[in-house]
Amino acid sequence: MIGYLEGEVKYATKGKIILFCNGIGFTISLPGNLNYLEKQKVSLFIHTHIREDNLALFGFKAPSDLDLFEKLISVSGVGPKTALTMFSVATSENIGKAISQSNLAFFTSIPGIGKKSAQKIILDLKSKIGKGEIDISKLEGDSELIDSLISLGFQKTEIISILPQVDQSLETTIQIRSALKLLHKK
Repeated sequence: MIGYLEGEVKYATKGKIILFCNGIGFTISLPGNLNYLEKQKVSLFIHTHIREDNLALFGFKAPSDLDLFEKLISVSGVGPKTALTMFSVATSENIGKAISQSNLAFFTSIPGIGKKSAQKIILDLKSKIGKGEIDISKLEGDSELIDSLISLGFQKTEIISILPQVDQSLETTIQIRSALKLLHKK
Protein backbone atom coordinates (compact mmCIF):
# COMPACT_ATOMS: atom_id res chain seq x y z
CA MET A 1 0.00 0.00 0.00
CA ILE A 2 1.15 3.50 -0.78
CA GLY A 3 0.71 5.73 2.27
CA TYR A 4 2.85 8.80 1.60
CA LEU A 5 4.44 10.40 -1.47
CA GLU A 6 6.83 13.32 -2.00
CA GLY A 7 7.80 14.71 -5.35
CA GLU A 8 7.32 17.27 -8.07
CA VAL A 9 4.04 17.97 -9.82
CA LYS A 10 4.41 17.13 -13.53
CA TYR A 11 0.78 17.81 -14.45
CA ALA A 12 -1.98 19.57 -12.52
CA THR A 13 -5.68 20.01 -13.13
CA LYS A 14 -8.59 20.62 -10.77
CA GLY A 15 -8.93 17.61 -8.52
CA LYS A 16 -6.01 15.65 -9.94
CA ILE A 17 -2.21 15.75 -10.28
CA ILE A 18 0.55 13.58 -11.62
CA LEU A 19 3.27 13.50 -8.97
CA PHE A 20 6.75 12.50 -10.13
CA CYS A 21 8.56 10.51 -7.41
CA ASN A 22 11.88 8.72 -7.99
CA GLY A 23 11.26 8.21 -11.70
CA ILE A 24 7.60 7.20 -11.41
CA GLY A 25 4.57 9.39 -12.11
CA PHE A 26 1.61 8.74 -9.80
CA THR A 27 -1.87 10.01 -10.72
CA ILE A 28 -3.46 11.25 -7.49
CA SER A 29 -7.02 12.48 -6.98
CA LEU A 30 -7.33 15.45 -4.63
CA PRO A 31 -10.14 17.36 -2.92
CA GLY A 32 -11.36 20.16 -5.20
CA ASN A 33 -10.10 22.82 -2.81
CA LEU A 34 -6.51 21.50 -2.87
CA ASN A 35 -4.67 22.95 -5.86
CA TYR A 36 -1.05 22.64 -6.94
CA LEU A 37 0.99 24.08 -9.81
CA GLU A 38 3.30 22.24 -12.18
CA LYS A 39 6.91 21.94 -10.92
CA GLN A 40 5.74 22.53 -7.34
CA LYS A 41 7.24 20.27 -4.64
CA VAL A 42 4.48 18.38 -2.87
CA SER A 43 4.15 15.88 -0.03
CA LEU A 44 0.86 14.04 0.42
CA PHE A 45 -0.63 11.40 2.69
CA ILE A 46 -2.15 8.78 0.39
CA HIS A 47 -5.08 6.39 0.51
CA THR A 48 -4.61 3.52 -1.93
CA HIS A 49 -8.00 2.32 -3.10
CA ILE A 50 -7.96 -1.11 -4.75
CA ARG A 51 -10.87 -2.72 -6.56
CA GLU A 52 -10.81 -5.71 -8.87
CA ASP A 53 -10.60 -3.47 -11.96
CA ASN A 54 -9.02 -0.29 -10.61
CA LEU A 55 -6.24 1.07 -8.44
CA ALA A 56 -6.65 4.72 -7.41
CA LEU A 57 -4.68 7.06 -5.18
CA PHE A 58 -6.28 9.83 -3.11
CA GLY A 59 -4.05 12.51 -1.59
CA PHE A 60 -4.39 14.72 1.48
CA LYS A 61 -2.22 17.37 3.15
CA ALA A 62 -2.64 16.09 6.71
CA PRO A 63 -2.83 12.61 8.24
CA SER A 64 -6.01 13.65 10.10
CA ASP A 65 -7.71 14.32 6.74
CA LEU A 66 -6.63 10.89 5.49
CA ASP A 67 -7.94 9.27 8.68
CA LEU A 68 -11.36 10.92 8.34
CA PHE A 69 -11.51 10.04 4.63
CA GLU A 70 -10.88 6.37 5.47
CA LYS A 71 -13.59 6.45 8.15
CA LEU A 72 -16.05 7.96 5.68
CA ILE A 73 -15.42 5.30 3.02
CA SER A 74 -15.86 2.59 5.66
CA VAL A 75 -19.56 3.55 5.75
CA SER A 76 -21.61 1.30 3.46
CA GLY A 77 -22.68 3.21 0.36
CA VAL A 78 -20.01 5.93 0.64
CA GLY A 79 -17.30 5.54 -1.95
CA PRO A 80 -14.03 7.42 -2.31
CA LYS A 81 -15.41 9.87 -4.88
CA THR A 82 -18.31 10.84 -2.60
CA ALA A 83 -15.97 11.20 0.38
CA LEU A 84 -13.59 13.30 -1.74
CA THR A 85 -16.52 15.55 -2.69
CA MET A 86 -17.13 16.14 1.03
CA PHE A 87 -13.54 17.35 1.42
CA SER A 88 -14.01 19.59 -1.61
CA VAL A 89 -16.86 21.50 0.04
CA ALA A 90 -15.79 21.39 3.71
CA THR A 91 -12.79 20.99 5.97
CA SER A 92 -12.26 17.84 8.02
CA GLU A 93 -13.10 19.88 11.13
CA ASN A 94 -16.48 20.86 9.63
CA ILE A 95 -17.22 17.27 8.59
CA GLY A 96 -16.33 15.99 12.07
CA LYS A 97 -18.46 18.72 13.66
CA ALA A 98 -21.42 17.80 11.43
CA ILE A 99 -21.10 14.17 12.54
CA SER A 100 -20.78 15.14 16.22
CA GLN A 101 -23.82 17.41 16.02
CA SER A 102 -25.88 14.93 13.95
CA ASN A 103 -26.25 17.62 11.26
CA LEU A 104 -28.31 15.83 8.61
CA ALA A 105 -28.73 19.00 6.50
CA PHE A 106 -24.94 19.35 6.10
CA PHE A 107 -24.58 15.92 4.50
CA THR A 108 -27.71 16.09 2.33
CA SER A 109 -26.42 19.36 0.86
CA ILE A 110 -23.41 17.50 -0.59
CA PRO A 111 -23.93 16.19 -4.15
CA GLY A 112 -24.39 12.42 -4.21
CA ILE A 113 -25.57 12.09 -0.60
CA GLY A 114 -29.24 11.51 0.12
CA LYS A 115 -31.07 11.39 3.41
CA LYS A 116 -30.46 7.69 4.06
CA SER A 117 -26.74 7.94 3.29
CA ALA A 118 -26.47 11.00 5.54
CA GLN A 119 -28.18 9.10 8.37
CA LYS A 120 -25.85 6.16 7.86
CA ILE A 121 -22.75 8.38 7.98
CA ILE A 122 -23.89 9.99 11.23
CA LEU A 123 -24.98 6.72 12.84
CA ASP A 124 -21.87 4.77 11.83
CA LEU A 125 -19.30 7.44 12.63
CA LYS A 126 -20.81 9.18 15.65
CA SER A 127 -19.17 6.77 18.08
CA LYS A 128 -15.82 6.94 16.25
CA ILE A 129 -15.66 10.72 15.90
CA GLY A 130 -18.32 12.39 18.01
CA LYS A 131 -18.75 12.42 21.70
CA GLY A 132 -21.95 11.79 23.57
CA GLU A 133 -25.24 10.30 22.53
CA ILE A 134 -26.75 10.54 19.07
CA ASP A 135 -29.57 13.07 18.95
CA ILE A 136 -32.24 11.06 17.16
CA SER A 137 -34.52 14.09 16.92
CA LYS A 138 -31.97 15.80 14.65
CA LEU A 139 -31.95 12.77 12.38
CA GLU A 140 -35.69 12.41 12.04
CA GLY A 141 -37.50 15.24 13.78
CA ASP A 142 -40.49 14.26 15.94
CA SER A 143 -40.78 10.73 14.66
CA GLU A 144 -43.74 8.61 15.66
CA LEU A 145 -41.71 5.56 14.68
CA ILE A 146 -38.99 6.24 17.24
CA ASP A 147 -41.48 7.11 19.98
CA SER A 148 -43.50 3.97 19.25
CA LEU A 149 -40.45 1.69 19.35
CA ILE A 150 -39.25 3.25 22.62
CA SER A 151 -42.72 2.75 24.13
CA LEU A 152 -42.55 -0.92 23.07
CA GLY A 153 -39.40 -1.28 25.19
CA PHE A 154 -36.61 -1.03 22.62
CA GLN A 155 -33.42 0.84 23.47
CA LYS A 156 -32.22 3.88 21.51
CA THR A 157 -29.07 2.02 20.42
CA GLU A 158 -31.19 -0.78 18.92
CA ILE A 159 -33.42 1.72 17.12
CA ILE A 160 -30.45 3.70 15.80
CA SER A 161 -28.92 0.57 14.26
CA ILE A 162 -32.01 -0.23 12.12
CA LEU A 163 -33.30 3.31 11.44
CA PRO A 164 -31.59 3.78 8.02
CA GLN A 165 -33.14 0.51 6.78
CA VAL A 166 -36.72 1.68 7.36
CA ASP A 167 -38.39 3.49 4.46
CA GLN A 168 -39.48 6.83 5.96
CA SER A 169 -41.86 7.55 3.06
CA LEU A 170 -44.26 4.77 4.15
CA GLU A 171 -47.16 5.19 6.57
CA THR A 172 -46.16 5.08 10.24
CA THR A 173 -47.87 1.74 10.91
CA ILE A 174 -45.98 0.10 8.03
CA GLN A 175 -42.73 1.69 9.23
CA ILE A 176 -43.30 0.24 12.70
CA ARG A 177 -43.96 -3.27 11.28
CA SER A 178 -40.82 -3.04 9.16
CA ALA A 179 -38.75 -1.83 12.13
CA LEU A 180 -40.09 -4.62 14.34
CA LYS A 181 -39.11 -7.24 11.76
CA LEU A 182 -35.60 -5.79 11.60
CA LEU A 183 -35.32 -5.60 15.39
CA HIS A 184 -36.44 -9.21 15.83
CA LYS A 185 -33.80 -10.40 13.33
CA LYS A 186 -31.04 -9.08 15.62
